[in-house]
Amino acid sequence: MSNKLGSLPVGSIVKLKYKNQPTDFIVIYQGLPSGYDTSCRGTWVLSRNALLSDVDFDRYNAYAVNIIDAQIRGILDKVHLDLDASIRPRVKEVDLPCIVWKSGHEAQTRSRGLSAHAFLLNEAETQFDCFRRDNSLLRCKGTNGQYGRWWLRDPYYKVDAYKNGYVMMVNENGSYIMGSHRSSSNVRAAMVLDPELSVDSNNNVTTNQPPIAPNTINLPSTIKGGASCSVSWSASNDPDNNLEGYIVERSYNGGSSWSQIYQGSATSTSTTIPHGTSTVMFRVCAYDTNGERSGWRTSSNKTVVNNRAPNAPSAINVPVKPQGGSSITVTWSAASDPDGNLEGYRLERQWDGKGSWSQIYRGSNLSYSDSIPKGQHTSVAYRVQAHDAFGDTSGYTTSPVRTISNNTAPAIQCELSGDLGDKSEGFTIPYTVTDVENQAVTVTEKVGGMVKRTYQVTLGQSNTFQITGAFFQKVLNGKQTAEIIATDAEGASSTLALTFTKKVHKAVIMLSEPLAVEKQISVCIIKVLGAIPEDAAFKVEVTNNAGDDAPAWEDATEDAKLSRNHVFKNKTQTNGWKFAFRVTAERGKSKKAGYITSVQGGFQ
Repeated sequence: MSNKLGSLPVGSIVKLKYKNQPTDFIVIYQGLPSGYDTSCRGTWVLSRNALLSDVDFDRYNAYAVNIIDAQIRGILDKVHLDLDASIRPRVKEVDLPCIVWKSGHEAQTRSRGLSAHAFLLNEAETQFDCFRRDNSLLRCKGTNGQYGRWWLRDPYYKVDAYKNGYVMMVNENGSYIMGSHRSSSNVRAAMVLDPELSVDSNNNVTTNQPPIAPNTINLPSTIKGGASCSVSWSASNDPDNNLEGYIVERSYNGGSSWSQIYQGSATSTSTTIPHGTSTVMFRVCAYDTNGERSGWRTSSNKTVVNNRAPNAPSAINVPVKPQGGSSITVTWSAASDPDGNLEGYRLERQWDGKGSWSQIYRGSNLSYSDSIPKGQHTSVAYRVQAHDAFGDTSGYTTSPVRTISNNTAPAIQCELSGDLGDKSEGFTIPYTVTDVENQAVTVTEKVGGMVKRTYQVTLGQSNTFQITGAFFQKVLNGKQTAEIIATDAEGASSTLALTFTKKVHKAVIMLSEPLAVEKQISVCIIKVLGAIPEDAAFKVEVTNNAGDDAPAWEDATEDAKLSRNHVFKNKTQTNGWKFAFRVTAERGKSKKAGYITSVQGGFQ
């Protein structure tokens, strides 16, 4: 990394290429000394040691007059010319204070008048703060490596009787002395440099120019706490074609402080923004191989969205054996969201265990009905993820791979369909079952949840679902559904569903033929099993001469309710002793349904 020459503290040592060799110079002043011409504003440097040794003046104090002595001017101009060509234009031509003769042996100081690129210091300039803090800086080694005297540009205004002129110089120990203009001494060259010059890490002064700052810096439209944030910027240019890379910094406090997150040659980077961060901003600068930096390109201060992704649904459920040519229902458990802004789910499907997943549903439901084409695929799998209002998604919950059955379900043929209307007595449903693959088929016949029978059907043979007798009696009044379900060996099934309305309000149950015995029937017991509402009209009658033209029916209702014996009052018969019973039940005002499953008992 480089620094600006003008930013270095006085007393710093820098290197200028002089006669193609890095040569040490001392920074002796920064800025414009008081009372000096503005041309003198810059970074003042002085060679650390003598650039030339054993130099004398062959004219009487001539260095101090308005027109510089040709000898010393040539020497100092040569110092300027021996600098590296890239630095030479950055050495200022200054208009310095000087002492000139007024008249006779008198001298006058002028605030300006000595124009030069390289020059000797005067006594006042050797009083700059850097020399006061470190007097050793006034000591100078000659080209022979020994400490020696060095010339200043101040004449000593008194001359001796022989009119020998004297010029001030600095002694080996840093004190001031006057030397004859014909004395030999060392030359330390001073110059005022452009403070915008660069100083690299090895203290070399260079003319390298910094890169141009990137034109743009780009951030995502939304920055989320706890997530990665991508930052990109436009490529920079460098006047010296030595661009090396970029430095990116980040600030969480509106630019009050910055921390570096990237340094390199790419034009993009990413960083994770901690959850809970309020705002963030970024800036980028370019740097070159000399360490020179461009200015910063700074982003706006972006608000961070501190949203957390929802949790994945804990389970997804898919039927074990999907049937080709039919639909299946896929369900999944509800997900949770730590921020309470769950929006919905995305369901994806993959056929045959390969290829990409395709989205087939997006919404807030917890189930989806999907069609399985027949014969096109051998397996299917599903996966689901939750998403919230900010578009953040959970991980996937994936189902097992399900093998698709492309078996055709059995077919049920029946001349009846739809609603069979009102039924007050038992009825039958004829049907025939066929199967394309000729697999064994099991049929279940039922009304509601009440199964009549389950059996293996003979394919192509006519069958009958008999909703009669006791089974019909168990069917409750009202709208009912009779179902015939045919299931093959692979589990494929089809259902024939017919509706009917049972309307039975009164039932009379009696023996189809009386029971005959030789001896007189004197007592019996009757028990009626089923569910008879309390307000139903219920009556139990018995007779012991059922073969007569006018049997003697006796009321045994209470005896039947209490499960006790009934003693017959009738003692006569004309056609033999014959036993019979008659049970009558009729719905009451409550219209509550009931049924009779059996009538049990005996007699003697």
